[in-house]
Amino acid sequence: MMHSKDKYEVNPQSRATLSDRLSSYYGNFRSILLGRRSTYDVDETFPTADDSHPSTFKEKETVAEEISLRPKCLDLQRTMNREAHRTCSYEIPNLILRRGQTFDMSIAFDRVFSEQDDTFTLQFVTGRKPMQSKGTVISVHKAREVNPGSWGYQITEIDEKKVSIKVCTSASAIVGKYQLFVDTVHKLKDGASQKCRYCHPDDIFVIFNPWCVGDSVYLEEETHREEFVLNETGRIWMGTVGKFCVRPWNFAQFDDVCLMAALSMMEKSELGDPARGNPLLVVKALSRVINNNERDGGVLVGNWSGKYDDGISPYAWNGSSSILEEFLKKRKGVKYGQCWTFSAIATTVFRALGIPTRCITNFRSAHDSDYSIQIDNFWTPEGRPRKMMDDTIWDFHVWNESWFRRPDLPEGYDGWQAFDPTPQECYEGVFTCGPCPVRAIRNGDLYLGYDTKFLFAEVNGDRVFWTVDSEGNMTPVFKDIDVVGKFMSTKAVNTISRDDVTSKYKHETDSIEKADVITKANGFCGRTDVTIQKPSASDVVFSLSGDVQKSGDMEIELKMANNSEEPRIVEVYMIAVATKYTAVPLIELKESNSTNVLEPRKDSVSSLSLKGTEYLSTLDADSHISLYVMATVKETSQVYLKREIYRVEQPNLELKTEGSAVVGKPFDVIVKLVNPLSVPLTGGSLCMEGPGMVKPSSVKIKKSIGPNEEFRETIQVKPRRAGRREIIASFQCKQLCNVTGVVEVDVVNESKN
Repeated sequence: MMHSKDKYEVNPQSRATLSDRLSSYYGNFRSILLGRRSTYDVDETFPTADDSHPSTFKEKETVAEEISLRPKCLDLQRTMNREAHRTCSYEIPNLILRRGQTFDMSIAFDRVFSEQDDTFTLQFVTGRKPMQSKGTVISVHKAREVNPGSWGYQITEIDEKKVSIKVCTSASAIVGKYQLFVDTVHKLKDGASQKCRYCHPDDIFVIFNPWCVGDSVYLEEETHREEFVLNETGRIWMGTVGKFCVRPWNFAQFDDVCLMAALSMMEKSELGDPARGNPLLVVKALSRVINNNERDGGVLVGNWSGKYDDGISPYAWNGSSSILEEFLKKRKGVKYGQCWTFSAIATTVFRALGIPTRCITNFRSAHDSDYSIQIDNFWTPEGRPRKMMDDTIWDFHVWNESWFRRPDLPEGYDGWQAFDPTPQECYEGVFTCGPCPVRAIRNGDLYLGYDTKFLFAEVNGDRVFWTVDSEGNMTPVFKDIDVVGKFMSTKAVNTISRDDVTSKYKHETDSIEKADVITKANGFCGRTDVTIQKPSASDVVFSLSGDVQKSGDMEIELKMANNSEEPRIVEVYMIAVATKYTAVPLIELKESNSTNVLEPRKDSVSSLSLKGTEYLSTLDADSHISLYVMATVKETSQVYLKREIYRVEQPNLELKTEGSAVVGKPFDVIVKLVNPLSVPLTGGSLCMEGPGMVKPSSVKIKKSIGPNEEFRETIQVKPRRAGRREIIASFQCKQLCNVTGVVEVDVVNESKN
């Protein structure tokens, strides 16, 4: 008799990893997937090539071989089962099952099946070293009726040599690639038995199941499952407070490379086989390998420098599948990404694995590595900003949420779990953050771990302004209350509009609940309040107004109203600085000094103006303008300090299709752009893609586009799959980036006349 260890043991030295195998035959990857059945390299120590045919094992040498029960073939009824499991959109042609759900199959034997004398067992085998003790060899036995969410099968029909069965997988099954064996036993009259094994040649994939109540990723509302699991495109919010811009994104989780990339990343993460059924451990492990850094290589290399000549600009990507395809081809980090691309890759990978996932944008996101919930900005006593000393508040930052239960935590923390695949801080030797319950962030439960402190500090915090003298002595002079964690945004269900989820992360600013949460959080992070010395009077009211026009021209005014019965002298200093969205200052653009004499009950204005022609052609396209303002009332020592972000409003691309969209046949997409700036657009390029589309090459635009000039380009797109699709285009040049457009198209299969 053959023992489990002998049947399934894998020799680690002789077995290539999934990542290695994917890379070695990636040149034929699509032809393998789309042209014939997929086997994905049956392991040497599993029953191999010839094992797809039945083999016989005798308990007695005298047993007549011809009476054994031999499986000839299995019909996995892929079309019907994939439809029932909502996996028919995956371009990989194999059977893809959502765990905890039944599926139908039939077995054809070489002779008539006898329920009295014949039995068979299904063996589902996965992992690097399959063992029953590790749950990577699962023996599935006959049951009178299958129990939903548990391993088992029942016979539904016997038609002589053909046996039809209904099989159910466990709701906690390991997620990944399986081989399926059929072990048959024929009982002889003398009490002996004859055994036979059949190995099905095609791999089966098992993924998480948000439709199964027993699965820890179960999501109750169907509209939410459609949005956060099945929707192939989405929207990611970017920009600044007061001037949002939205980035369409092609998640493309059903494209052929995405599920294979997710499994390859699981191998790279070295997550243990039994742990691959736990969404908490899967999310934590894979979010770590999404980012590529010097500590642990991963999918995408981060770059915030503005210099991307040796790769692709983060703004040039339109979707995840292009990044994952290059990762599988080259087996090294893809250049380049920033926070929204890291987040988008995470959404693709986890939706491909069946975990409900979405992108979350936090405007004014604090980078608070000491968890003090205090953002410090520094000025000289003369009113000049000390920019390089400042704590950073990113204009926006994008992370993720995934939905699953948390049996590892006290009751009440199930639901959306926040995590951040962007490499910001190193914890325990790796760049990782989360997943922590969103509810824990809202309630200030920082003791729970999972980087709850860091995420809490990103959405809560006051900004304290300090003056620093020549000897380094610091004095707090002004405080902005609750300046971070604004307009937290994700795509709304079933629409392309913005869903504000700020209330899920924090209480209202002036509420009693918010005060209690901050007090609790301060106790965990050891923060002490900063005392601001009050001026002798605060009788001048300040208000800042103005914006950047579409042309790039900027006009900012600081209005001052003297509400006292005495004159006031106000010293005002303003400076405009080119800045990254991560708050890293670049170059000073323009400054303004003024001394304003305010008569009793009178107003005055101090302004700063900046023409687009003065700066647009000298900065990186992904730079914004930071305006620093300091006003000091001479008589009372009242101080007004402000730092505001301004950005040029991005134009939209207009997209229109020509011709019918038929699978396998190209059609035209016409792109139109009008330059709104006061300077020409130079060094432009145009990229386009959509889910289930053959990706066209990037189009380089050789000539410049003058102010108010219209640009048109026609690009051919060829669909691979039928259905309603969004086609996403993006334009970037030296002066502008993140210019996007979307058009919907109904792709049909070619009619067969």
